[in-house]
Amino acid sequence: MFTKEEIIKEIMQIRKEIGHDEVKPEIKEMYMDNDELTIITPDRPEKSIIIGKGGWVVGKLKEKIKVTSIHVISYTDIVLKKYQLELSVKHTKKIIEDKQIPTEYIKPFQNLYELLIKKCESPHNKSIISQYIEENIKREPYTESTCIIALSGGVDSSFSTLLAKALGFNIKPMTVDPGTIILPNQFKYNIKNLTEQINVEHEYLKTNMENIIENALNGKIHPCGRCSGHIDKVITEKCKNENINMMIFGDLLSTGSQSITKKDGNIRINLPALFRMEKNELKDIVSKYSVKKIKGYGCPLIVQVHKKYPQYRSFSIQRVLRETRAGILEPGEALSLIKTI
Repeated sequence: MFTKEEIIKEIMQIRKEIGHDEVKPEIKEMYMDNDELTIITPDRPEKSIIIGKGGWVVGKLKEKIKVTSIHVISYTDIVLKKYQLELSVKHTKKIIEDKQIPTEYIKPFQNLYELLIKKCESPHNKSIISQYIEENIKREPYTESTCIIALSGGVDSSFSTLLAKALGFNIKPMTVDPGTIILPNQFKYNIKNLTEQINVEHEYLKTNMENIIENALNGKIHPCGRCSGHIDKVITEKCKNENINMMIFGDLLSTGSQSITKKDGNIRINLPALFRMEKNELKDIVSKYSVKKIKGYGCPLIVQVHKKYPQYRSFSIQRVLRETRAGILEPGEALSLIKTI
């Protein structure tokens, strides 16, 4: 195990070698877990010094000290994350105590609550959720706790599928399919790989979004909000038709009390938001289940909209910035994503 002083010395040397400003970073705490080094800095500026432009510094540090990965976390981010997780714990506890959920969902909800507490006690420990999934992914579901998962084939919904199964929900992953202009084949490959690997049945829900597609291609609307609303409507209708009271989505922004909501008798859980996950955490977890990262921003439809109507790019950029402000995306990741818009 390296000392703080040794790591700081290596960072300063690397910055000098690649032409960065020669500054001395401060490290508040660090620890090694399964060949992964976590460095906690006092705040974000210190974190930026260690990461370096484009992640060059931390990348070269990983090579020099020969570890599998390095996570750099600012203490201020940990404080915020802990606060948000405390809100999730409080809200989930109230839901259970007030019996706001049907009895068939109690057991997976209790598992969820216990995992939330564990995550809240160590918000900076990125291995808690991934280890829980690995240990429980083959768990037999509580048969009556059926829930529909809106599975798009992206990172967020794939993570939701994995965690929901590990918690013991009897999951039914479903994909709203408006055609390849919104759901291209690479998303379908991810869906197939994931559902086959964890041995769950999957269903495509064909839907007509021609009006949204036409209006978007004619420059009348930015399609993302309309598309999301339509998918939500289709999944809600499916729940109603099959008499299922629980649906799970992959939203990252609706933290605290907004990550579990109830409407028209249906309970909606946004699992990544509830556990205050970050994009990098999600990618690391789902990559173990044959889910590949989709390059660039959004679907083929939004790519065409950006090309034909550049004025709509700012709306997409704002969506990226929302996740960056929330601490879900690192600034470097956000910049790379914005460059593809």
